[in-house]
This record gives sequence, structure tokens and C-alpha cells, in this order.
Amino acid sequence: MTDILIPKKNVIMDATSLSSLMSCGRYHDIRFNHCLVSTKGRSNSLEVGSLIHKVFEVFYQAQIDGHNRATSIGMALSAGQMFVLGCPHCAGFVPTHQIMGPDEETHVCNELCVAKPSCKHEVDEYPGMTNTPEQSAGFVVGWRFALQTCEQYFDFYKNDAFIPLASEQVKGEVLYEDDEIRVLWKAKFDLIIDTNQIGIVSMDHKSFKQRRDKSTLSNQFTGQCLLLKSRNVIVNKIGLQTTLKIDERLTREVVSFSSARLVEWQSEILPYYAYKYIQYAESGYWPPNYTSCDSMYGPCVYKQVCEADQGMREEVLRNNYTLAPVWDPQNKGDE
Repeated sequence: MTDILIPKKNVIMDATSLSSLMSCGRYHDIRFNHCLVSTKGRSNSLEVGSLIHKVFEVFYQAQIDGHNRATSIGMALSAGQMFVLGCPHCAGFVPTHQIMGPDEETHVCNELCVAKPSCKHEVDEYPGMTNTPEQSAGFVVGWRFALQTCEQYFDFYKNDAFIPLASEQVKGEVLYEDDEIRVLWKAKFDLIIDTNQIGIVSMDHKSFKQRRDKSTLSNQFTGQCLLLKSRNVIVNKIGLQTTLKIDERLTREVVSFSSARLVEWQSEILPYYAYKYIQYAESGYWPPNYTSCDSMYGPCVYKQVCEADQGMREEVLRNNYTLAPVWDPQNKGDE
């Protein structure tokens, strides 16, 4: 009698989707299965974080491509300006005035677009910032202060000795496999560098309004270490507090993992939630977790859905949320 081979179930995960699954099944379902996001757009914190990421992405990629430091800085800050106002060829956005490039004659879009007049940026790569004012006020960070911080960053770290190898690169690898499932882990690296001291590691840019120590209890950092066969991640902290001096706002912290911790995460924690994901998907029920409705960053974006009666939730979703692109680790700024 011939044995019947049952195909393995493939699960694709990244840090954002895994963390949401750990936090709340309903959140994961709405965000990743139904691809719904708030009609209010991204928060000020997310917009500013994405702006800084874009500036650093262009800066380090320019260096990788062989440009000198001054040219790389000019390209990066021009990209930051375009991120604020939006590329005139992206998402139908029409700027109110021209942004001038480093030579003060060429529109920055001519420098950064792949082709003219039809731009080949990624969809909504430069849609413009809608929830971030020019000037900071209270707990709201202005885009001008964020760009000034980037300029100060370039001066503060002008003597960096590490070698940038890749900027905003996505890697994937099967990190777990048994007789029933196969788990592909994907991660987007802000920056991969050769430190000449602790080897090739991930440098992760983190902007913040309040000082917080980074923990090794991070799916993002754990997965990055496993993909790079490293035990360290450098957290590149960019503080956005207007009351502190720049040397207090810019710090770098090495987060280290033991081999035992990495093995436990890869062989026990990751497959447990992969099986949990399959269970939820096959049953069609994604249970809410009411312990995750409020955090230090504010209420869950879907809190009003859970607060509504079961028969009213579809209406709440229709009135307050809009369809977003299917989640992919290459999407900007959500992690």
C-alpha cells in the first residue's frame, strides 16, 4: 500500500505580522487579511519616522553606489524634501511650489526619478505628508525639525568607520521546517554594515520622542540576527525631543543575543505561532485580545471595532477604514 504524501503548509511571516498575531488575532485579521487601515492616515510619529528612514536610505545607498559624502547628503536631504511635499508624478500629487535640487536649478524629481516624464517610483513612495506640520508643537513633531535632525546626524557621525553594504534590503529564508509546515521568515533591513569589529550586522534606525532602552525581546531583531547569522543588532536611535541637545538625542546601542535564545525562538516560538496562524486561518475565527487595546503609544487603531456590537462592526469598518495595499515587508515605515 502506497503512503499518501500530504503537502506541507507554507507560512510566510515577518516581524510585523508575527508581533500582531502575538498581540491580537482580530487586529491581525483586519490589518493583514482584510488590509484595512484608518481613513485618518498614518500618525505623526509614523510619518516622521518614514521621513527619516527615507533620508537615511538615500544617503547610505548613495554611498554604496560610490558617491562621496557631500553628494550623498545632498541627495538624501533632497529626497527628504520631496517626501514632505510629494513627488509631482506620484499618486497624482501636485506640489504647491518647486523643490530645488543641490544645484538649485533642477527639480529634485529629475534627480531621483528613474525616468521622465513618467515616474517609476514605487506606488505612493512620495505621496506627501498629511498629518505632520512644518513646525513642531507640543507632542507633534514638525517635518522641518526632523530634517534639521537629519542634517545634525550627518555632521555628528561624519567620522563613521563602518562600511555600508545594503540599504533597505529585504531578505528571506526558511527558518523552520517539520513534517507538516515550512516557515519562511522575511525581514527588511534598514542598513546592513560591516563594522570591522563585530562583523556584518544589521543597523536599525529608530526615531522616538521619549528615551527608551531597547530589549532583546524583539521579533524584529531576533529574525534579523538569524538571517545574517549574527548575534548583534545596532539600534541607531534618533531622538526627536526639542529640549535636548543633539549629542543626547543621537545614540547607538548594541543589542546582543545568546545562541540559546536564538535557537529557542527559531525552534519553539516561531513554529508555535505558525501553527496558531494556521489554526485561526482554517477556523476563520481570529480571537480578540483585550489586553492589547491600549499601550504606551496610544489606543489600538481598531479599538472602536471591538467596542461596537457584533452586528455593527462591518459598518464601523466601512465608515472608518480604507483598503490598503497587501502587506509586504518592503512597505515603508510600518515596522
